[in-house]
This record gives sequence, C-alpha cells and structure tokens, in this order.
Amino acid sequence: MGFELGPKLFRNAPRGWLSARAYAEGHRVSSHHYGSEGAPEVETSMHLAVTWRVEVPGREPYSLREERSVPNWLDPGGIVGNGNRWYKVRVRPQFGLMKELGVPCVVNPVDPTDIWIDWDQAYKEHEPVWEREARVRREATRREGGIDAVLSRFSHPLIGKLRPDDEPYVEAELERRKAFQRDVTANFSHSNPVLDASHNEIKRRIDDLERIQNEGRKFSAVVVSRVESGRKLGLMPVVDLVFEVEGRRVAFEHVFGPRHAKRYTVGARVDVWVDPLDPDNLCPGK
Repeated sequence: MGFELGPKLFRNAPRGWLSARAYAEGHRVSSHHYGSEGAPEVETSMHLAVTWRVEVPGREPYSLREERSVPNWLDPGGIVGNGNRWYKVRVRPQFGLMKELGVPCVVNPVDPTDIWIDWDQAYKEHEPVWEREARVRREATRREGGIDAVLSRFSHPLIGKLRPDDEPYVEAELERRKAFQRDVTANFSHSNPVLDASHNEIKRRIDDLERIQNEGRKFSAVVVSRVESGRKLGLMPVVDLVFEVEGRRVAFEHVFGPRHAKRYTVGARVDVWVDPLDPDNLCPGK
C-alpha cells in the first residue's frame, strides 16, 4: 500500500486494519518548525494540521483532528509542483490535497484515532483530478472575460484542451465564482471613486501588455528580484519584480493579483516581450 511518513520514515501498512477513506474537512499545510534558523532550503516533508472525516464501510463516519508529517505534494504552492517523493518534481499543474477526493487509508480496529494513509495511491488518484481542475479553472476564467481572461493566455502550456465531461465542473466553478462576486458586491454596493480609478488604471495596463505582446520582441528572462511592496492599487497588492533580459535589468510593477504573481519566484526563467517603443517596458509571460 505504499509508504507513510511518521512515526517512522518508512513503514508497511498494518495488517488486519479496516479499509477506509479520509476526507479533509479543513486542513493547513506548512513548513516544520526548525528553530531560530528557520526552514531549510530543501523540505523533505511538510507539516499537516487537519480535521478528517473518516468513513469506514458499514460504520458511522467520524471526525478526527490530528497533526502529522506528510509528503511535499500536499502543499500546492510554487511554480513547479512536487512529485510523489521530496526529490521529484511535477511539471503539470498541481493543487495539493483536494478536499472532495479524500485519501485511502486503513484504521486501527482497536483505536479509531490511529489511521495509516496510503500516500502513494493518494498521489496517483490526485493526478487526473489536478489536471481536470487546471482545465476547468482556465475555461471558467476564459468565459468570465476581463483581466484574468487576458492573463490566462500565459497559463501553463501542459494543461491541455477542455474535455466534454469537464463541462459540469466548469458550470459549477462559474456558479461558485458568481456567488463569491455577489457577496463582494453586497459589501461594496456603493460606487467608490478610488476603486473605480484603480480599475481603470489596471485596465490601461492590461491593454498595454496586450500591445507589447503583439508588437514586441520575445526574449528569455530570469527573475532576479521579487518584493512584496506593501502598496496596493485599489484592492490589488503591488509586487515589485526585476527581470534580467539580455544582460539588462528591467523593473516591472505587478498589480494583477497574487494568483498570477506567484509564478514569478526568484530564479525562475520566463518569456518576456519587450516594448519596441521603450526597452524598459515589458510584458512578462511564463
């Protein structure tokens, strides 16, 4: 049944335990605490704080709150995803532990709070769900239009085309986003001149990025600096980026949301288009 982290590094699935499935009703993945020196450059495992809903066939489901060491792939952060071992990478999109999917496990028949999780099988089951999620999010963004629809042109090249059986998930994602937007609108029911001006400025910048991509020359660049400035343009946080392009350093003020900004980590190599009218103006891609 694969391997599990902790209490030992590797161990076999216990015999005679009950087959079950555990669903994360709420969870948080973080770095282990390594004292005053902070986290290491290479994480070999992550810390999971979770409330499981454990379902054993023929028994009533029950909740279990626990903390444990888990494989790195449960953390969805970063440009490059984690493979099923800490030293492996995944080049396709990854979204960490999916609440609705759950994980296969076995339960101690004497102590139901003692569960053994088959992380290898869980990873295999998550892979097609991650890929579907990536297709669904991109299609929902495309149908919504606006700023994010433009930025989705630079999305991951390995997502693939939408499949016919993805359609119900796209509709559900669109409805979820509409419900969220209704809540936001209810909280900001009156016109805000400051926010309106900020929206217009972001739209102007989006139009400029489209022009640069259409007219500019494409280069390979490296992210050499990324600073969370603490400033905001409307509701959007401003991230100050510096790219090295053909031996030159070019600054870029990113105001298009954290979901897009997290692509640009220091050391990442990305495509950029340089403005033919201004070599210090560029459009970053992926």
